[in-house]
Amino acid sequence: MARTESGLCRDNKPEWQAWSNARHRCLSTNNPFYPKYGGQGITICNEWADDFATFLTDMGKRPSPKHVLGRLDTEQGYSKANCAWMTASELMLRQPPRTKPNQPNRPPITYNGVTRSLRDWAKHLGIGETALGHRLSTYGWTLDEALGGQPRSVSRGYPKKHYVEWKGETRHVSEWAAEAGISRCCLLGRIFRLDWTMDRAMTEPKGQYRRKAKPEKSPDDQ
Repeated sequence: MARTESGLCRDNKPEWQAWSNARHRCLSTNNPFYPKYGGQGITICNEWADDFATFLTDMGKRPSPKHVLGRLDTEQGYSKANCAWMTASELMLRQPPRTKPNQPNRPPITYNGVTRSLRDWAKHLGIGETALGHRLSTYGWTLDEALGGQPRSVSRGYPKKHYVEWKGETRHVSEWAAEAGISRCCLLGRIFRLDWTMDRAMTEPKGQYRRKAKPEKSPDDQ
């Protein structure tokens, strides 16, 4: 960009910033967003690449401070034909749908001859998509239990990691706690926080242990 354009940039700073951001995303390998733009084949047209004046003539001033430079087709680059000033909400409508980090794309689920997506099954059952996903993946529910309403043979909704083996038998921690006459939280604390063996956790009466007393500070430490 020629130095003679510095006044034009100064008088149109928001537009210049939008042009500069787009240019660096596409052309500068040092830009943190380059991998998602230039690195993915998103370009800026030759007419705009080194000429802010042409960009400003093509796009005009942004309508309001709430408008940003957006692309009509997010698969294409920055050009007069593919760009417009958009609000944040308009820009979001142009973005491809994103997958939530903890909810990868799941294949359709077939049950009793009916095939639906996880979302459609959740709507059919009247529960949340996340809840249904956890029942199938985290909690280990079968399709009959999750989709068909079959009663669970063990406590509903507890993660597999809370099933504990003791004396050759595996039960959920809530069942072991009931047998020991203590709360589930108390038993979990004994096993995972205090690192007790199952023998001690199941047999020691409640309230028979105390936290270790803190050593008194010496006069030099006070």
